[in-house]
Amino acid sequence: MVAAKMKTKYNSKPLLLLSESMHNADMYYATRFLSADPFIYLHYPRKEEDILIVSQMEYERARKESIVKENRSSLDYGYDIKTEELIVKVLQEESINTIEVPRYFPLFTAEELKKSGIEVTAVEEVLITKEREIKDEPEISYLRKAQRACEHAVETAIAVIKKSAVKGNFLLENGEILTSERIKAYIEHDLIDSGCTCDGGEPIVACGERAADPHFTGTGSILANESIIIDIFPRLKLERYYADMTRTVVKDEPGKKIKEMYEAVKHAQDAALAFVKEGITCKEVHNLVCDIFEERGYGTIRKRSKKGFIHFTGHGVGLDLHENPKVGDNDYELRRGNVITIEPGLYDPEVGGVRLEDMVLVLKNGCENLTRFEKKLVV
Repeated sequence: MVAAKMKTKYNSKPLLLLSESMHNADMYYATRFLSADPFIYLHYPRKEEDILIVSQMEYERARKESIVKENRSSLDYGYDIKTEELIVKVLQEESINTIEVPRYFPLFTAEELKKSGIEVTAVEEVLITKEREIKDEPEISYLRKAQRACEHAVETAIAVIKKSAVKGNFLLENGEILTSERIKAYIEHDLIDSGCTCDGGEPIVACGERAADPHFTGTGSILANESIIIDIFPRLKLERYYADMTRTVVKDEPGKKIKEMYEAVKHAQDAALAFVKEGITCKEVHNLVCDIFEERGYGTIRKRSKKGFIHFTGHGVGLDLHENPKVGDNDYELRRGNVITIEPGLYDPEVGGVRLEDMVLVLKNGCENLTRFEKKLVV
């Protein structure tokens, strides 16, 4: 099971969360209890312990698995009680008449609480979300584990491409045309064997001109002499942490434009990786990448170009695939313990796409690249 992380006291006011924790990273982070059904978490600064309230069906499991020490059953408050009535009873029992809730809190529930005399304040970002930006040692170990699984799956995909035969413009596997779907099946099977899921979406294996759409997952034939973007973002099934990496490869001989794009992307990524450290702003990293591309004659998102470098430089990774900090046009100062991607890319609808993505841990005087897999265009 996931180790319990030392929690800070999140709010001066009571904080109420109502959600499942399969997809809500804040709820899972606060409780370390995994449930597909919504449950209640109450952080009350005046109490020594937080409160977790689940259905009777989940009570024993929550008591054994959650890091919240005070676990209650909804059955204690009445048979088949409505959620809103349950929350009101709990708050009244705790002498609470004002709460803070996250921006994703259910509107209907908030309105019903207000009708019962509870003051509900929605906050843009609860401190749980903020605390998740800095990873501790157990979390970093989970990210490393996820990354090793990710790299093994990339290795499997590239091995299939490398072993394929070329017939005309097509790649063949055992005499049949190799497709994006086939390579993705290899990737997904490999990830399952490594204890991972594809909760973040199916892997990207995009070839040729369609690779110019950054999040096109890929369909159809894999072609020789064309760029193939392979982007994999698995999640550990048990520990729940993600990894994320991208490689771009070509079977046989890439065209001149693809070679130039790859060299530019590699240059931009190397420069950004060398630049990342505590105290540097996300904007500075992003602008460095834009500068390099613009100096080479490519359009950038900074110039509102519709081709070239058309997305931000990276994002945080953890219990969510995309979380803070966003490595783009913002003044967030990187801090030790941030885990972010550096993923510059170039996209031309008439040529294709090239993207390289590594996941790094921010340190005081630099960063540790958690991604070990080689970068090689031709396979």
